[in-house]
Amino acid sequence: MVFRVLRPTLLRGMVGALARDPGQLVCGTTTVRPRLVSSAMSATELSGSVFAEAEESSPEGQPRPACKKEGPMKAYEEGVACGALRQDPRQALTARRLQRVFDDLWDVRGLPPSGSNRRGRGLTLVHAAEPTPAPRGGGWLSGFFGGQAASPPPQAPAPRGLYMYGGVGVGKTMLMDIFVSVAPPEFQVLRMHFHDFMIDVHTRLRQHQRTADPLRKIADEIVAQTKVLCLDELFVTDVADASILNRLFQRLWRNGLVLIATSNRHPDALYEGGLQRDLFLPFIAALKERCRAHDMESTTDYRMLATHSEGLYFLTPSRDDDLYRRFVELAAGQPARPESVQVAMGRELALTEVAGPLVYARFEDLCGRPLGAADFIALAQAKHTLLLRGVPVFTGASRSQAYRFVTLIDVLYEHRTRLLCSAEATPSDLFANVVTVAAAAEARRKGRPPGPEQVVDDNLGFAKDRTISRLLEMQSGEYLEAHAKTHAPHLLLAIQEQRRKEEAREAGLGRAAGDSG
Repeated sequence: MVFRVLRPTLLRGMVGALARDPGQLVCGTTTVRPRLVSSAMSATELSGSVFAEAEESSPEGQPRPACKKEGPMKAYEEGVACGALRQDPRQALTARRLQRVFDDLWDVRGLPPSGSNRRGRGLTLVHAAEPTPAPRGGGWLSGFFGGQAASPPPQAPAPRGLYMYGGVGVGKTMLMDIFVSVAPPEFQVLRMHFHDFMIDVHTRLRQHQRTADPLRKIADEIVAQTKVLCLDELFVTDVADASILNRLFQRLWRNGLVLIATSNRHPDALYEGGLQRDLFLPFIAALKERCRAHDMESTTDYRMLATHSEGLYFLTPSRDDDLYRRFVELAAGQPARPESVQVAMGRELALTEVAGPLVYARFEDLCGRPLGAADFIALAQAKHTLLLRGVPVFTGASRSQAYRFVTLIDVLYEHRTRLLCSAEATPSDLFANVVTVAAAAEARRKGRPPGPEQVVDDNLGFAKDRTISRLLEMQSGEYLEAHAKTHAPHLLLAIQEQRRKEEAREAGLGRAAGDSG
């Protein structure tokens, strides 16, 4: 029998008793051996995590028998039992919610929706040959905003999905990845970061712009290959995305797709304060109907449990010079020269100083220009280390730059890109001026109205906690090991050796303190 499990030592944000042998971990009755996930697979990789395959004997020539016991709840409990995960009541409850989705999918596997004109092959549904009805009521563009485009006949309801929301570092992504890793092939799971998913949708829209109803065609293409869509960090800030999501997902859900998503926001708070939000509200209503909303709020941020390293985040008065000196050291004699990387939809991103896999850039070059997730994804796919100079404390005058910085950190984190930067303040203080509308109203009631330096913005107010947490984690030894495994295996032994020395030194200091007491 063959099934995939997350390697517990790199489950994002989860710190426990780790296996001393980096080449093997025994958890319960399962022996896990690591393999690398290519950074080029960003559209379908599981958050850049390292995965493994555990093999058990099965009769030769026999298909792998699916087993309901191999669901996310069992995987979570085994992780806790062997010390790879910490016991957490909220995470255990979430694992049970995911197990319910798993069981519901299991019960309907291989069954075509009733009243459908599609034939089933496991959970792969293939359209029967028939003409596609012409769109009605104003063409496909009006359909972006819920127009009268033709819809398929009603089908039996698919299992409800799960929408997990809560603060940073509580294990949302880790638990979703456990679900993905134990899902049998019949589930046809596609796991993507929300940024990647929307870029793919916009790219397909360009490819199908001559089609009568391109959004309908895209939805049908997705559901023809995918039955369970797992989206990480669902966070809507763009009016173009907001206008597309309702009609796209209405058709996906109508054709039987099951959505599992993570987010920092309650469904009702998505795209709060956004342009033309009333056109987005039907998506929120449908999301709450098609997915169970599950609050994962916790007082524990597991990312903060990681050990942090020095030499990645420069704050001293000489920080810019120190950062460039580090760039020269890492380049190891490679000359720095301008270079361009290809961006989705035919654009290019111009970089001024590149040395092999290293990029040195000013904050203004990446966040002071009208760049977005597609540009940053192209950068992270082409280069594995970014040295970013001059990150400022964000104020009311730099709201747009703050949004781009949040997106940049999300993309770098997802691709396990190494980040070195010089900044005016610590990660938390960079966002000290960013407050939510509720916090600003409370301050106003207390006679402290927000000044011009403050950024009153709910989206940034919620996103900043995730960004701060990720900036801290990106300095940790665990993150640097994940970076090395993904991009620079030759650095892995040196990083592990350094960590062993640090652990030994800390243990020695602890013994010395105990002896002196």
